[in-house]
Amino acid sequence: MNTASATQSTAPAVYKSITVSEIELQTETPTGPKLPLSKRKYVVQFSVGASSKWTQVAKETKNRTSWHETLYFDGDDRSDFVITVYQKHRIRNDQLVGSLRDTIVGVLGQLKDGVIKRTLGAIASSGSDLSGPTIKFALAVKLSERSNANELQARDALATAIKMVTPLSSMPGAVDLVTSMVQSGPAVMTQLQSFETTWDVLLKRLKLFDTIVTKIAEIHPYVSLAWSVISTVNKALIDQKDRDDKIIRLATTMSDVFEFVEDADLLKTIEPHIKNLTPLIQQVIECGYFIAEYSKRESFLIRTVKYTFSDINTKIVDYDDKLRDLKTKFLEKVTLQTGITGVRTEITVVRMMSVVEHIQEAIDLNDMLYASGARYSQHKGCLPGTREALLREVCDILNNPADDAPRVCLLTGVAGSGKSAVAHTIARLYDGQKRLGSSYCFASGDVARRNPANLFSTIARDLADVDAQYKDALWSIVKGNQALRRSETPAEQIERFIVEPIENFDVIGPIVVVIDALDESGEPVDRAWLLAAMSEQISKSKLPTNLRFFITSRPENDIINAFSCPHVVHKQMGDVPDKTVDEDIEKFIYNSLHQYDELESSWRNREWCHLLVRRSQGLFQWAATACNFIQGFGSVGLTPRQRFSKILQNDINAIIRPLDTLYHTILDHLFTRDDTRQSFRDVMAIVLALKEPLPLASLSALFDPDEEVNVQAILKPMASLLDGILNEDKPIQPLHASFRDFLLDQNRSSTLHVYILPHHTLLLGRALLACMKKMLKFNICDLQDTPCRNSDIADLPIHINSAIPRHLSYSCLYYMDHLQHTEPTPDIVDDVTLFFKNFFPYWLEVISLISHSSVSPILSASKTCTILQRWTQGQEIANLAADAFQFIQLFAPVLKESTPHLYLSAMPQTPTNSSLCDLWSNKLLKHAFVTSGLSASWPAHVHILQNHGMVSSVAYSPDGKYIAAGSGNHMGIRIWNATTGQTVAGSFKGIQVISTLLSIPQMASTLLLAQGTRPSGFGMSPLVRLWQVHLRGT
Repeated sequence: MNTASATQSTAPAVYKSITVSEIELQTETPTGPKLPLSKRKYVVQFSVGASSKWTQVAKETKNRTSWHETLYFDGDDRSDFVITVYQKHRIRNDQLVGSLRDTIVGVLGQLKDGVIKRTLGAIASSGSDLSGPTIKFALAVKLSERSNANELQARDALATAIKMVTPLSSMPGAVDLVTSMVQSGPAVMTQLQSFETTWDVLLKRLKLFDTIVTKIAEIHPYVSLAWSVISTVNKALIDQKDRDDKIIRLATTMSDVFEFVEDADLLKTIEPHIKNLTPLIQQVIECGYFIAEYSKRESFLIRTVKYTFSDINTKIVDYDDKLRDLKTKFLEKVTLQTGITGVRTEITVVRMMSVVEHIQEAIDLNDMLYASGARYSQHKGCLPGTREALLREVCDILNNPADDAPRVCLLTGVAGSGKSAVAHTIARLYDGQKRLGSSYCFASGDVARRNPANLFSTIARDLADVDAQYKDALWSIVKGNQALRRSETPAEQIERFIVEPIENFDVIGPIVVVIDALDESGEPVDRAWLLAAMSEQISKSKLPTNLRFFITSRPENDIINAFSCPHVVHKQMGDVPDKTVDEDIEKFIYNSLHQYDELESSWRNREWCHLLVRRSQGLFQWAATACNFIQGFGSVGLTPRQRFSKILQNDINAIIRPLDTLYHTILDHLFTRDDTRQSFRDVMAIVLALKEPLPLASLSALFDPDEEVNVQAILKPMASLLDGILNEDKPIQPLHASFRDFLLDQNRSSTLHVYILPHHTLLLGRALLACMKKMLKFNICDLQDTPCRNSDIADLPIHINSAIPRHLSYSCLYYMDHLQHTEPTPDIVDDVTLFFKNFFPYWLEVISLISHSSVSPILSASKTCTILQRWTQGQEIANLAADAFQFIQLFAPVLKESTPHLYLSAMPQTPTNSSLCDLWSNKLLKHAFVTSGLSASWPAHVHILQNHGMVSSVAYSPDGKYIAAGSGNHMGIRIWNATTGQTVAGSFKGIQVISTLLSIPQMASTLLLAQGTRPSGFGMSPLVRLWQVHLRGT
């Protein structure tokens, strides 16, 4: 025996395969009160040597807790054997309640029939309600040539997963999830350890949760987005072998968020509050974005080399702490059974690694062009439960973390197919996630405010509002350069406002920009420079990696060609299976009309729904318009069943354009007599002629119903076709661009065709003049006569909204835009002249006030004077308009900054020879005036035009409206409006130094540029280049 003992102590250890199974914990009844939601839960950690394994969390039943699972270890006789038992808590930290330490050989000596039963050492200081817990388990040891515990554990984990999901198998899709887990093969078996196990469990839990909440609109989109982010990065994480502990702990915390999906009792308790889990889900998404960047190990470290490991670790810890905090707060509310609806919880979002500690400099970007009203609308998205596959595909593209991932997702489809609904849904989803950089929705009826000239400046200002670091970088580029801030050139805007400010930032996760209805940005010639600018940036991979664009458009050739490059994914609405489209349209129709029992009683078993689906021919807009009409929006005199029958009157087999047929059906019902049809055409001509849409209340204020235009009588019944009818403060515009196209195309609308004639523009122009004469006055907002800035006036926007309604501001901005299309007859010219002489200062006052947040009204005022001067050449008013333009150009900063100083500073400094002096001499009696040194004429210096290179040649257009400059060093040609100083085109890159530049008029708003170049080397020949240039703002 002594010899044997000596041999045992000195011989090499023999490796063994050690198996622990049939685990049971026996406890005593707690002496304290139990929490109302809790059955006690325990988890056990077994350790053999340096290897540790955990059981699943199990619930106690009659003081016994059992685990029907098997743990596998590799070890030898001398390996330490440690058991630790914890009681789990949903809110408090887990409690250590007992432990046991021994060796493998020591435990083997206590086996009885392969089972060991030991009393654990209680932890008196833990505060546990346990007293002398006892643990029992089966232990088996076999000799093993090589360690195979990992493979054995993986196989057992798969079996455990099947048991875990079985209680949920009644839920749709649960069985498929189990099957996919089992069929995942050997690759998964070798990866179900530590991080891999955690991440895989997270994916399974998230997928189950997605199934559970599929009909809960408040949370399901974010759960789907979380799946898109986390599943996308899964492979990169599995392939990466050198993850650190903090990332593993963060993944574990993310997985624990969804732990409740495995607990039927807790799930029932949480269910009433489940929609309030949104902040938790959003925080999981943010963690997923960070881990996606972190998983790109090499590029991440290269990009973040300027940051210390402490910086990176701090962000990881912040994510982990925020997740735990959100989960604790949520479960505390549930435990106390208190309502948590309406609780605002902020999530931690890290878009950029660097942080701007202090920005001392005041930043003012308000004079950059901005498209008011172009943002997405909350109520225009997809009906929950529809378009789900397409939305997932788009999110997967936008979330792709690869450095070479596509920067743009282009979605095209025919009119009415539902593109805009998808765009608004994507914008709303990423806005809720604080990942929406900007949204810009073009509209053919609002081209004055939404056009290519302000697209990227609007996006830039939105991005500046989203992120302070971007704002600081943008300001460093545009400060001190007013001409650049007011640029209308898409190429310059995207380069200077978008690419340059963000190119040096380390962006975490996507920043999404949504552009809807790009085809409505103008005719092909109007949008050519916009498409060229975007195409160049995309094709040359100059857009920042994580700046992602989602763009929708009709399938116009110029747009498709511009985006035919590797970094663009082109999705088509027509690729969605017809069956899926019909199912989604049926959901929409049923949701809109199910409350009308008379439809079901006449067409049973939802046949009424199927009839509309077939007639829609896959067009969501048809379904939306039909439902609006059946519901009776704005229409009177028929029941829903009768309106439904009208839609069915047309032979479905004879319908070629379903939307056009539906528009005819509705309008034929609304306007049956010839006289009412003429009134309809007159009113719609005015609506469609507007530069920007106006509310019904404003249109009614402009036109007297007793005169030839009765706006209310015509528009009120058209709520199924026009937006804004049911809310008089909302702008009137076609619910869909296809209705506008229908009315303006005589081949489609026939007797309903709307002509916009000079008669209509004259009618509108006179109405705008009458409005201004009636409402303009001195100090219209009743401001204090004080020399302060507009920005310092308390509640100025409230004063403006109260004193300057939409129809007055529209009149001030656009009255000459309409009158210029009429003949300048003596009576109308006299009318304009009288207005100008009596109301010019008050008109400028309104322009100044509404410019408090944008420079656009001042630019519009300059344009008004230019149009008026051209329209009335040779007449007295033309000279006044020319002086007015000079005044606005000289004092534009005053108008922008301080309305009171229009009277206090600008008007007293009007040159003495100006015809304007006589207009307001009697209005300055109570104000300051200049006693000496006042200039007699306007300054000769008008503009400083900033170019990007040395100017080698300059040319005026023959009409004097434009200036073109050529630059060497390959900087090319740039064109300015000579009147306003705005860049209107360029730059067009040259290949050699430019020696000659000519401009030749070809047609309205278009120039031909001729460029001559000298030979620059042996064998090089002189060249002449020609460009046809379309100019904006003409």
